[in-house]
Amino acid sequence: MAMAMVVTMAVSIAPQAADAAKLRFGSEFAAKSWAGQAAVKFADYVKEKTNGEQTVQLFLGGQLGNAKATFGEIKMGSLTFVLGTNNTPCEWKEGKNFNATAAPFRFRTNQEMAKFFQSPTGLQMYKDFSKGGIQFVGYFGNRSARALTTTNTAIYKPADIKGLKIRVPGMKSIQAFFKETGAKPTPLSFTDLFMSLKTGVVEGQDNGVDQVVGQGFYEVQKYYIELDHAFGTFMLYTSVDNWKKWPDSFKKILIDGCAMAAEYSNQLKAQDMKTAYKLIQDKGMTFIPAKEVDRAAFEKIGQRVFTKFDGKMWDKGFMDKIEAQLKQSRK
Repeated sequence: MAMAMVVTMAVSIAPQAADAAKLRFGSEFAAKSWAGQAAVKFADYVKEKTNGEQTVQLFLGGQLGNAKATFGEIKMGSLTFVLGTNNTPCEWKEGKNFNATAAPFRFRTNQEMAKFFQSPTGLQMYKDFSKGGIQFVGYFGNRSARALTTTNTAIYKPADIKGLKIRVPGMKSIQAFFKETGAKPTPLSFTDLFMSLKTGVVEGQDNGVDQVVGQGFYEVQKYYIELDHAFGTFMLYTSVDNWKKWPDSFKKILIDGCAMAAEYSNQLKAQDMKTAYKLIQDKGMTFIPAKEVDRAAFEKIGQRVFTKFDGKMWDKGFMDKIEAQLKQSRK
């Protein structure tokens, strides 16, 4: 477990607007991850811009629990910020439409996804989600495309995955996709994943190369399959109550800080992606490139998920609304 990182930063707001002891920042992402390093930059930015009146503590590496637990802490007021992803809202009823954006083979690139969440449809999703008490603050950078890693099984086509216990996150659409492939999707907290892979509780998982490197999954996984079935972004959240009481000047600092952190995180991503695939192979993993995978067969399964769960995992017709927004942005 990563050690807590404590960062002193300044926030030029009145004490009644945000108590210093409550400006606590939690995330499952490790300190050495892109998101973790960007979080430090975010804190530095706020300190530079505000004259040092408040303190924020960074608790990285899942020290305060998984994303769902920390969202609960935000609602109770014991935690100020959570650095999660665009998929984190999926675990709350107010965020059920995020299951549609988490569905495999919906977006083509990270950039397309990030742009979507700034579109009218994407912003409305966050507005609807805020009814549950959680406020979206800002985009914090791109994750690498989701891939499959397995302990002992090389995967080239859906039939190869049949029967494998694959750890899945809380997004129901990801769980449904792997179930449709014939795998045995097993929901597990990200903080429990490494040990579960090591002990054989699960035989594989789906995350990008950034997490494979950052969490050291190459120590307990043999195969890396470049499926690129889903994309993701880092996102910063707080409570609606905080957002309402904070002055506009502080909100601007947070929004601008997120933009700076996102740029920094994406720079790290660009640098690390040049060597990440070589690194995991040097660590002993076998890399199976996308061109060797029957992606069309996996996409066909994804399409079945879109149709089968319309009106169940997300509002009926919402996937069509996403597609319409994407078509417009792709022109």
